Amino acid sequence: MPRLTLLPLLAIAALIALVSSGILLVAERGSPQLAAHLAFALGVMPLILAAMGYFVPVLTRSSPPALAAWGPPMLAWAGGALAVGIFATSFSPTGLGIAALVALLAAASLGGWMLARARRMFGPRHRGLDWYLAALGFLLLALLAVILMPWFPAQRGGLRLFHLHANLLGFVGLTALGTLQVLLPTSLRQADPDVATRLRTDLKWAASGALLISIGVSSLLPASVAALGALLALLGSGLYGYVVLHMLSAWRSRFGAALLRADGAAPSLATAALGLFGMLVLGAAHGAGWVPARPLVAGFVIAFLLPLVSGAASHLLPVWLRPGAQGAWHDALRARLVRWGGVRGLLLLLVGLAVSLH
Repeated sequence: MPRLTLLPLLAIAALIALVSSGILLVAERGSPQLAAHLAFALGVMPLILAAMGYFVPVLTRSSPPALAAWGPPMLAWAGGALAVGIFATSFSPTGLGIAALVALLAAASLGGWMLARARRMFGPRHRGLDWYLAALGFLLLALLAVILMPWFPAQRGGLRLFHLHANLLGFVGLTALGTLQVLLPTSLRQADPDVATRLRTDLKWAASGALLISIGVSSLLPASVAALGALLALLGSGLYGYVVLHMLSAWRSRFGAALLRADGAAPSLATAALGLFGMLVLGAAHGAGWVPARPLVAGFVIAFLLPLVSGAASHLLPVWLRPGAQGAWHDALRARLVRWGGVRGLLLLLVGLAVSLH
């Protein structure tokens, strides 16, 4: 019988949190902060940390994780639960600072463990590890912004915007881009000989883009150069968009029609990448004053995160539930989970983009 270990439980919890958040945002029930933190702090953040704990031993060719597999994700889940509870009740700045500190400790402990594994490994490291470390760096910056809010009340709005964009594009986005480039070919059981080159060359552009966007939209620049904010955000969107398009173009050339199937994890993962690019374009349109801000968070959840998490979970849940040699049981369960994956991903993409333009 399969075992309900941490990763499957967090994957299911994340899907429930994302669906609930999308419903709250579309129906405009509760505060936007409550819905956003339900999706990201309680759903996505613990799942990403747990997934990193699962993949890092593979990337560093080391032994399976022990405490690092569940300690940081559960600590992050506790911080996320505290943040959601506060947004549902008091909006206490002190409480939010404590929640951010708990999550920061989770991210820092996982990052330290990853670096220790990398130092002890033999041979060159897998470049996917660099994407995970960069993503954790953005998460630490985003959480630090929350901790600083009570100390700099005049900059609270700017710190909140930095926190939002560093989380979405830095932490979640870099993790997704680094994972997708390996996971999508794996789900198709095909090789992508160019993936190592893309992972090595594109990280600097994606990370720079995420940082420029986060700084540009935050209004934290000195008054003498504040007018540069919009230009920085636009430049960052171009750099980040280039990385996504570079990946999509490589996929189209190598995998072609396999990404257009009705069934499969790969079509869902490909639509998630399209959703990320679409949200970048709409974010730039918001910066120009053409699109309102609130629907974009709902669009990000529906057009990007839902096809991403559902596509990844449909491929990975069988091996998470029953680790070891893959057999008929894994193939049968995976076939059920990925059924209509392409259709589901496309519908989520279209609905998310439509909600963003509402």
